[in-house]
Amino acid sequence: MSAVGCLVLAVLTIWDYPARQPQHERLSREFIAAVREGDTKKMLGTCRDGVALLPDDPTWHYNLACSLAWMKDPEPAFDALEEAIDLGFRKPEVIAADRDLQRLARYPRFKELVAYAEEQQSRPILTGPLATLPMECAYGESVALGAQNLNWDFDHGCFLAQLVLTGARTGGNAGDLYMNRDGRHSMLAVTNWPGLTQVSLDGEGRARQADLDFPNIAFPYPVFGNASRGMRGTPYWRSLPRALMTAQASYLRTMVHFYTTNQIWVFPSVDDYDLTSTNGYGDVFLSVAPYWLCSQGVSWSDQYYLKAALEVSRSLPPATKQSIVARGLLAPTVQTLIRKSLKGVKSEADYLTAKAHPTCLPPNGLDLARLKKLAAALKPLEAPPLARLVAVESAPVLEPATGLPEITYATPFAWAWVLRAADTYRSFTIRAQPLGAVEYTFAVVHDEHGAAKLEQLRGDCAKVAIDRSKLTTTNRVDVAVFARLPGTDWGAPSYVSFAVVDPAACYSDPVLTPPEEPVAE
Repeated sequence: MSAVGCLVLAVLTIWDYPARQPQHERLSREFIAAVREGDTKKMLGTCRDGVALLPDDPTWHYNLACSLAWMKDPEPAFDALEEAIDLGFRKPEVIAADRDLQRLARYPRFKELVAYAEEQQSRPILTGPLATLPMECAYGESVALGAQNLNWDFDHGCFLAQLVLTGARTGGNAGDLYMNRDGRHSMLAVTNWPGLTQVSLDGEGRARQADLDFPNIAFPYPVFGNASRGMRGTPYWRSLPRALMTAQASYLRTMVHFYTTNQIWVFPSVDDYDLTSTNGYGDVFLSVAPYWLCSQGVSWSDQYYLKAALEVSRSLPPATKQSIVARGLLAPTVQTLIRKSLKGVKSEADYLTAKAHPTCLPPNGLDLARLKKLAAALKPLEAPPLARLVAVESAPVLEPATGLPEITYATPFAWAWVLRAADTYRSFTIRAQPLGAVEYTFAVVHDEHGAAKLEQLRGDCAKVAIDRSKLTTTNRVDVAVFARLPGTDWGAPSYVSFAVVDPAACYSDPVLTPPEEPVAE
């Protein structure tokens, strides 16, 4: 390895990976395109760029070996493959069957490296980002994770915590983790929740500000967290939820992963939902999503619903909680039970209405006795399934929009549209994933001006007609999709939102309404 390469390898740490994720994704797309086109020269160039970007990433070294295998001299390919194995690519069956590497199969060194990969599977990884040490912590204690306890997951764009809880599981929240992401500004009093384990980052992680704002760590245990922060005092002020649904919408992929792996996050709405003050602009959210709980208010308003979520966790019967966590349904279950326990929501019928689906959860809005009762009564097989969205399609328009897309984001459990076409009347078809005995229902849960008419066409499909003239920048349409199985109630909502934007509004988002380029004179 060159001196420059050694220097880069020495200074690159796991904390550098988040900033390099976008370049990695771009190079990955270019590499996949080159493979499909059979362009070995482009494959090689892209892989070299990938190794330069992430010199200790085993996958890029493996891809480089596959690309070099097409060259006349096999030795560089063998060297790259050996480096990939040392860094953690220890999949002998994949190496032996890879079509790109078949050109090397006739050489003795290829068989040696396949055997080497198998031999190394049971040995620790000593270099690179996969060379981590699990952190052990007793249930209910506090722990600070460092670079040595974290991997990076390129598929989901987040850290992977290597954490093992040990000792006796005592206390209602034993096995649950708590993480604060606002610099201890709105800190939970963990001692009030027996068994709860507080997780933070070490000094280097905090210096890198890796513990602020959007969640970024996947854990092997349920997580309850909050970040009582927002972007204020800037031209593009917004709460963390509104940022996630606009400027940072690409990060929703990571939030989906956390939502389906038992992470519950609470953020305040800050200035994005102000219906009462003289200076308020109303509800300026253009969409909603089930990937977090959004509390109405500013700092510390998140505490109320964070505590409610923890109350759900410790009220669930142990067998029920174990089953729900194993299926990755804890966050949707918390979302469901909290909404069913809002004051004014008295029945399953109420749950399918606007009563249970405000843009932001109101202060002191819960019937806490009902919440605990619902959680305690839930049986292992009664947790409802998720309503997975597969398509939201627009009927043809007469005056199509030009330039900017109408779809802001499309994720498995939330879609957002900005109606840019000039047509007054729009029609959309919403399709959920057909899944055997799963039953679906659709409901309009936000539409203050009566802009939407909904018709369920069949079990997993509905049509919504929208009068665009009745929409305003502070009045959108939300359609919720719910699923259930025989023996369960309706589960967590998936949302499809429809909105319009005003470039002149002070809360206008530069991603959705970018400023016009000045016209040259």
